[in-house]
Amino acid sequence: MRHPGGRPGERGFVLVNALVLVAALAGLATLLLARAEQGRSRLEAGLEADQLMLALDAYDALALTQLARDGGSTDHLREAWAQPGRPLALERGEVSGQIRDLQGRFNINWLSNPDNPLAQAAFGRLLARLGLTPQIAAGIRSFVTPGARPRDQSRWRQMDPPQDPVGGPLLSADQLADLPGLSPRAYARLRPWITALPGDSRLNVNTAPPEVLASFLPDLPAAALARLLRQRDHNGFASVDSFLIAARLPQETGSDSGAGAEAPREDPAASLGADQLTVQSQWFRVDSQARLNHSGAHRISLLQRRARGARPRLAWQMTYRP
Repeated sequence: MRHPGGRPGERGFVLVNALVLVAALAGLATLLLARAEQGRSRLEAGLEADQLMLALDAYDALALTQLARDGGSTDHLREAWAQPGRPLALERGEVSGQIRDLQGRFNINWLSNPDNPLAQAAFGRLLARLGLTPQIAAGIRSFVTPGARPRDQSRWRQMDPPQDPVGGPLLSADQLADLPGLSPRAYARLRPWITALPGDSRLNVNTAPPEVLASFLPDLPAAALARLLRQRDHNGFASVDSFLIAARLPQETGSDSGAGAEAPREDPAASLGADQLTVQSQWFRVDSQARLNHSGAHRISLLQRRARGARPRLAWQMTYRP
């Protein structure tokens, strides 16, 4: 006579199969849920990345508008565009940034011109003020000189990947970060004071920091430099000639003869003159940062304003995400 529920062994086998099937279904469900969660996370990360880029784009547009609306005849540090902007709130974060006049910095590409002894001497003095060795000047000068190759290429060949540098003007001063002979510490010390612009750009005396300005005025006493800076920081110099008068330097239209005329320098080419200076700037850098939840990004944009009141053009930009 057969047991109503079947033999015990058969019932156990069916139960085991059922448990295996349930486990398999549970595993499949877990896998599907995990993939769905991964897909949701990737989608959320993608959306956050897009939102970060849109926030940085919006800040660039704000910077372009600020510079386009600047219709003044000079550029100085008391203008609206030069003031640090307050962070702008986003739905789940914020975006902030700063516009900086790059023509207030030392243009590394000036060193690529051997007929510019003023820049060569001024850069050496800037390095000394920053506590950096004069050998750095020789390495950078070789790096930016068209067609020049460093004598010792072993350090370049040891890089990953190996490099074979051919000298020439730089697109960005950040290209000096891997320069052999320039330690990371020295590079970090130098970087805030330099830029890389076309070689014919001029130094804006209204925005140049004291360290850069003093490197071009080695004969100006410290007290006179402080007085010059106070005068400048009040409203900025209205013209290059007004700066030269305040600094008691020869003006472009001044006469070399007559009573009271100073004796000419032995090397006039190494003297600061109107042809190296400006009170209006064309080149600006925008540093912006955006944050959403725990994600963030920052961007560097180079803008060129070709005419007063005109919308600047975007020369290049680099966006970084940690």
